[in-house]
Amino acid sequence: MMEDIVQKIAESTSEIIGYEVIITDEHSIIIGASDTSRLGEFHEASVKIIKTGKPNPDNVNIMKLQGTKPGFALPIEISNKIIGSFGIAGEREKVKTFCYLLKKQIELMIYQEMYMKSILIKEQAIKNLIQEISAYDHHFVNESYLITRGLEIGYNLKSSFISIAVDLFPRDVSIKTTKESSPLDFNMQAIRFEMHSIIKKAFNHQNDLIAEMAHDKFCIFHTIHPDKSSHKIYEDVRMKSLQIIQEFETKGFSTFIGIGAPAKNMGELSQSYKDSWQALKLGKQIESPTPIYFIHELILEDLISGIPQNLSERYMLKTLTILKKQPDWPELSKTIAAWCESGFNQRKAARILFIHRNTLHYRLSKIQDLSGIDVHHHKYSIMLYIAVLMDKWKTQNS
Repeated sequence: MMEDIVQKIAESTSEIIGYEVIITDEHSIIIGASDTSRLGEFHEASVKIIKTGKPNPDNVNIMKLQGTKPGFALPIEISNKIIGSFGIAGEREKVKTFCYLLKKQIELMIYQEMYMKSILIKEQAIKNLIQEISAYDHHFVNESYLITRGLEIGYNLKSSFISIAVDLFPRDVSIKTTKESSPLDFNMQAIRFEMHSIIKKAFNHQNDLIAEMAHDKFCIFHTIHPDKSSHKIYEDVRMKSLQIIQEFETKGFSTFIGIGAPAKNMGELSQSYKDSWQALKLGKQIESPTPIYFIHELILEDLISGIPQNLSERYMLKTLTILKKQPDWPELSKTIAAWCESGFNQRKAARILFIHRNTLHYRLSKIQDLSGIDVHHHKYSIMLYIAVLMDKWKTQNS
């Protein structure tokens, strides 16, 4: 058993019932006691209790047993295995009732903590593996090493995967999970367990790796069929992501999701991991109307984010200087973006901007007159669009 949890159980139980409480391990060593001076002592009365699964009979002379006080004790059973004992010091007949009443509750508390801790241990192993994959370099690490590491914790890394990054933002401060949980903080642990369960319900392939990489940030390596088209893979992931978003919405969380590219080997999976977090970052920065961001839909933004600052500033200076001086620059920049993103379709662009087509025509004419760029020439419109994206990237990262 775990000393930290049983000590807290012993102290809290003693405060409630008003009697001294001890908890021993399977070797009859006291590992939880309201009287902390007894910690580490051998409790001889527990030996027979643990061995037989029954309390000592009334005729046992407690005073002759090492480290034992008058009272009553029962075995602690978890999954049909006796792992220790629980005792209350006092007049035997008075404390016996308390022992029987509290036995199941204490066993449940210990079981819950042991179960959650075992889950956390496995999650940590998955997290460590994902981190190793993210840093994979075939020049320094043999792919077979990671495959073996995966098999050790029950995953086949020879499968094809796609990486998905999930970022959660609690809207209610009462459910914030940014602090470390204490062993008895069941509410905090339950929230984190529920977060993991929501994701697992959507990405439920037995070979899917799911881990919390940082507070409220999860990574999923979703197993995919190697012969499935990219389009079908993306649609499947989109639907599963929507399921997560809707589920977390009911729990008081806003959710943003970044998705990398399908990967058929360790090198590609490492890149898919990086791309999923990059897609998440870029998608939030460009204020996309949907909280699901695919890296293959953000290639232009990804390229722009990597352009050296001095080069991007020179490009913007040449292209946007006059336009940025206009008081309605925010509207003009949105117009340029909508014009290009609509495929240079006036009706679609006006719908995106929620304006009349005449208003769109007026804005496009103004942009053309001020900049000297023919907005109906797609090549030059794209040049404007790239400059707008650069400006947005610079503003959001300054």
